[in-house]
Amino acid sequence: MEEEQTMKDIQKMKEQDLKILERALALEAEAIRRYQEQHDIVKDPEIHTLLEGLHRNEVDHEKIIRNHITRLIGNDSDKIE
Repeated sequence: MEEEQTMKDIQKMKEQDLKILERALALEAEAIRRYQEQHDIVKDPEIHTLLEGLHRNEVDHEKIIRNHITRLIGNDSDKIE
């Protein structure tokens, strides 16, 4: 019985972690879109370069988050957008 409760607790924590990761992934996707949009508008070369770097960071963050989702839910991670 105690082992069953522990498994339920682990599953609940995993579900909470996945919800946080899904929200973080949505935020990263929005940041990527926003930086790309701004990058396309800005004419100043220094700001242009800054936005390129910020965009790359967000893309890296997205990959890291997706890797953690894959780790937690396995092959079903392709269902997360």
